[in-house]
Amino acid sequence: MLFEILAHIGVPLAAVACLILLKASSREKPVGWENCNEMALELAILAIGSTGGIFANPNLIKHFGENAGVYGILLVLLDLFIAAIVVYRGRFRASDNPITAWRGIVDLFWGCLCVALTVEVIYKSY
Repeated sequence: MLFEILAHIGVPLAAVACLILLKASSREKPVGWENCNEMALELAILAIGSTGGIFANPNLIKHFGENAGVYGILLVLLDLFIAAIVVYRGRFRASDNPITAWRGIVDLFWGCLCVALTVEVIYKSY
């Protein structure tokens, strides 16, 4: 199970961390709370992309049976809905209000929730 989580989540998570680091190095300001929305969106996209791969896994197909495809689509839709919340939070922020640590943490919560849902599916199948 640990190998499956590492293969489906760990490697893409390392790629997201590299992407965030590359984006941060091209900006004038260092990474801060104002970047948490973007990081959360990257995590949500990671979870959406990982879901397709995990439902091709024979253990998940055996665990969920013939409905594995339906569960996979539902998980992608749930992750997509959470990603839409993240985009909405980033789009309609008041530009005159500074981004606080609390807002950044809430954004990161939504992104981590997407990844946690995908990991939970892998965990439950083993």
